Amino acid sequence: MQTLIEERPFVPRAIRARGCRFRATALAGLILTPVGCGGEPSTREVQNARAFEALLTAVSLKNERELEKDAKLIDERHAVGELSDGKYQEVQVIVEKARLKDWGGAEKRAYEFRAQFGDKGSYFK
Repeated sequence: MQTLIEERPFVPRAIRARGCRFRATALAGLILTPVGCGGEPSTREVQNARAFEALLTAVSLKNERELEKDAKLIDERHAVGELSDGKYQEVQVIVEKARLKDWGGAEKRAYEFRAQFGDKGSYFK
């Protein structure tokens, strides 16, 4: 006697759903692995961050000589294309405030500029 019901292994619905979630998670992991999480900052970013931190120090200490030295370094980095026009303009606002002896305003703006990059310090991407 033949049965009309096809024999299939019994797999509860919860286990099948878990299997689908696992496959979806594994697929997402495979896709996102090459992208990474940003990795280490580039040499350019590190050098830009150092130049900005030096400028921030000069502003915090109200040191005009260091301010001019650091502003010149930032100008040079912009001239050779190591610093984008947009970020350069933001930094120039800080430099101009300091040159006008608005040290408090310059320092506040500098900390706001730095804060937009979070804890990683990946300035000037």
